[in-house]
Amino acid sequence: MIVAVKKLKLDSFQGHKEWLAEVNYLGQLSHPNLVKLIGYCLEDEQRLLVYEFMPKGSLEHHLFRRAPHFQPLSWNLRMKVALEAARGLAFLHSDEAKVIYRDFKTSNVLLDSEYNAKLSDFGLAKDGPSGDKSHVSTRVMGTQGYAAPEYLATDSIALVLDLLVSRLMPV
Repeated sequence: MIVAVKKLKLDSFQGHKEWLAEVNYLGQLSHPNLVKLIGYCLEDEQRLLVYEFMPKGSLEHHLFRRAPHFQPLSWNLRMKVALEAARGLAFLHSDEAKVIYRDFKTSNVLLDSEYNAKLSDFGLAKDGPSGDKSHVSTRVMGTQGYAAPEYLATDSIALVLDLLVSRLMPV
């Protein structure tokens, strides 16, 4: 079996807390649009994550042609990838998973051999509201880029989740 191994850099911004979040979330969640965690290693200061191998790389590489061997995606493939990434987000934000995925970007959308999109990098993920709570206070995290104006204006993830799900689900 071909796998991908992610090694925590001791001098990086992502530390043990983020590594542990990846193990916990991907170890418990299963969905066709989430990358599969096959295993992990924690020995002394070494921390490794073993994932299924995604041979087509990240969406970022295809959209911005980060290397000559990455081909531009057709519009049909782009729509397929966008829909599958949205399905992954909808699953994470569902009552079943209740996960706030705070690092959605093209480099974290990986493509398998058939260009199926899978979300990766759960180091910044956070548990969503549970029980009788309707929202979770959290700060904006992840790579600077797009953030929903509703989120920035209210800092309410519950509002953003409601908006996201309402836009993804057919009426």
